[in-house]
Amino acid sequence: MRGHIFYIVFFIIAFNSFAQNDSISNILKEVVVRGKKVTNGGVTVGQKSLRIGIKQLKKNPSNFTSLLRYNSPIALKDYGNGGVSTARFRGTSGSNTVVLWNGIQINSLGNGQVDFNSLPVSVSDEVIVNSGGGSAKYGSGVIGGAIHLNDNLNFKEHKNFQLFSSYGSFNTTSNFFKTNIGVGNVAIKLSSTINYSKNDYEYIDTRYKNSNEHLKNENGAYKNYGINFGIGYQFSKKNQLFFYTTGYYGDRLLSSGLPNPASGSERNEDFNQRNLVKWRYSFSKFTQLVNVSYLTQEYRYYTNKDTKRFNFGSSEQYGINYSLNYKFSNLLNVKYAMIYDWVKGKTNKILPKYRKVFSFLGEIIYKPTNTLTTAFNLRKELNSDFSVPLSLSLGATQQMTDGISLKGNVSTNYRGPTFNELYWPIIGNLNLLPEKAIQGEIGIDFKNENIKISATAFYINTKDKILWLPTGGTNLWKPSNVADVINKGMEAFFDWQLKLNKHHIKLSSNYLFTIAKDKGSNTILPYVPKHLLNFNIDYRYKWLGMYVQSLYESKVYTNGINLDFYSLNELSVSNIGFNARVFNKKANKVSIGVKINNIFNEAYYFSNLRPMPGRNFNININHKF
Repeated sequence: MRGHIFYIVFFIIAFNSFAQNDSISNILKEVVVRGKKVTNGGVTVGQKSLRIGIKQLKKNPSNFTSLLRYNSPIALKDYGNGGVSTARFRGTSGSNTVVLWNGIQINSLGNGQVDFNSLPVSVSDEVIVNSGGGSAKYGSGVIGGAIHLNDNLNFKEHKNFQLFSSYGSFNTTSNFFKTNIGVGNVAIKLSSTINYSKNDYEYIDTRYKNSNEHLKNENGAYKNYGINFGIGYQFSKKNQLFFYTTGYYGDRLLSSGLPNPASGSERNEDFNQRNLVKWRYSFSKFTQLVNVSYLTQEYRYYTNKDTKRFNFGSSEQYGINYSLNYKFSNLLNVKYAMIYDWVKGKTNKILPKYRKVFSFLGEIIYKPTNTLTTAFNLRKELNSDFSVPLSLSLGATQQMTDGISLKGNVSTNYRGPTFNELYWPIIGNLNLLPEKAIQGEIGIDFKNENIKISATAFYINTKDKILWLPTGGTNLWKPSNVADVINKGMEAFFDWQLKLNKHHIKLSSNYLFTIAKDKGSNTILPYVPKHLLNFNIDYRYKWLGMYVQSLYESKVYTNGINLDFYSLNELSVSNIGFNARVFNKKANKVSIGVKINNIFNEAYYFSNLRPMPGRNFNININHKF
C-alpha cells in the first residue's frame, strides 16, 4: 500500500509543476540527428520488438539481469545477487532464449543458455528484445525469443567520450569507459568495463537468523572485466568493411544460500572471447554480406575456492555466413543466405566432441500495398548430430489508420540437444530429439507523438520438450523427450512522455500474462509467474532528474508437481534515483547521481533459498566529453 501512495504523490507533484507552465500545445518536438550509422539488425515483421537505449543502460550498469528485469517482459531466474541468471520469454525455458552479439549466437554449447550476470551491460550500444519464435532467421533455440546486443559504428564526423563510475553498498563498484569516433571513412568504437562487489549483504528475511541476528550472504563476492572494440572502413557508401572483437573475464564466489550461507566455498571463472569480420558490398540492386566469426568460451568451477583443482568446460566456434539480397523494387525484396558453423566442445568429463552445421535460409519481404508489409522466412539446417526440422515463418504488419497497426506472425521453431544433454558421462542421452514448437501471435500497436501502446496475444505448442528427470532408484538425473507444453498469454507495452518547457516526464511499462502448462500432468511449469509487471518513471526539470523503477511478479512454483510449500511468494520491489547535471557545456557534460535500490526494504526471492538484498545505495558520476 505504501508503494502505491508513493507513486500517487510522485504523479501529483509532477503534474502540479506542469500546471504552472504553458499548455500542451507548447510541447517541444524531439530532434533526432541521423548519420551514416551501421547497425546489426534485430527486427522481425509481425512480431513484438523492444529497444532498450543507453539511458536505461546507465541506470543498471553492472549486469544485464537488472537491465532486462526492469525494462522488458522477461522473467529472470537468478541464484541470488551475482549468481547464475537465466532469462525466460513467455514461460519458456532459459535454453529457449537466444542471445545474439552483432547477429552471432553466443549461447553456451554445453547447456544452451546464457548467464546474464556474466554479460557486461555497458559495452553494448543497443539492446533489442524480440519476443516470439525466430528459428527460421536465427536457428536453434529461438522458441521463446531473442535478445540482440549490437555495436553501432557511425561514419559521420564525430568524437564522443564517456566515463561512468558508481560505488555503493556491499563495496560494489561499476565502471565503464566508452568512445565513438568517426573521421573521414573510418569509424571506431572502444569500450571497457570493470565491476566488483564484496556482495556480503544481510538476509533481511526475519525467518532466518543466527545468534548474531541476521545471516549474511557469505562467499558471494564477484569481479569481472570486459573490453569491446570495433572498427569500420568505408571504401565507398556501397563498400564497407568492419571488425568487431570483445573479451570478458569473470571471477565469482558462489554462496550456498540458506540455511547456512557460511558453508559456501565454491568459485567459478569465465573466459569469453568473440571476433567478427563483416564485409558489405552493394552493386546494382544487389547487396551481399559476408560474416566470418570465431568465438571461444571457457569456465572453471572450483568446489573449494582455496584449492587449485577445478572442473572445466570449453568450446570453440568458427562460422561463415554469406547472404545475398536483391531488391526488385520498393515493393519486393528477396534474400538468400548460406551459413556454415563448426563447433568443438569438451570438459574434463567429456572428450572433445565436434558438430558441423550447414544452414540454408530464404526470406521474401513483399509490400502489396503502401500499408501492408509481409515477410516469409524459410530455413533448412543439416546437423551432423541429429535431424533438424524445417523452420518456417510468416509475418505481416497492416497499417490501419494514422498511428494504428495490426501485426501477426506464425512460425515453426526448434531447439537442438546440447552437448551436456547428449554426451555427459553415464547420463547423456544420444537418442534425444530436437524440441519442436508451433506458435502464433497477433497484436495491435498505437503510436503518436507522445504515446506508444502495444498489445500482443501469443500461443506456443512445444513437443518433445527436453527435461532432466530422476532415474528410478538412483540420485542420477537424465535428459529425455518427455513433455508437451502449452504456453499462452498476452504481452503489453506502454510508453508516454511529455515535454513542457523545462519539464520532461516519461512513463514506460511492460506487462506479461502467462499460463504455461505441461499437457500430460496439467501442472504449471516451474518459475513461470502468471503476472509480471514493471515500469519506469522519469522526471526532469532543467538540470535535476528523478526516476523510479518497479517490478511485480506473482507467485511461482519451483517444481514440476506444484507444491505450495516450495513455491516463491509474489514479490514487489522498487528503486529510486536522483541525478543532477553539475556541468553542462556542448562538448563537456558532467552529472552526478544517487540510487536507492529496494526502497521499501522488502524480502524477496527469484529462486529458492537465495535471498536478494534489502535496501541498498549507490552514487555515480557520468562524464561525457
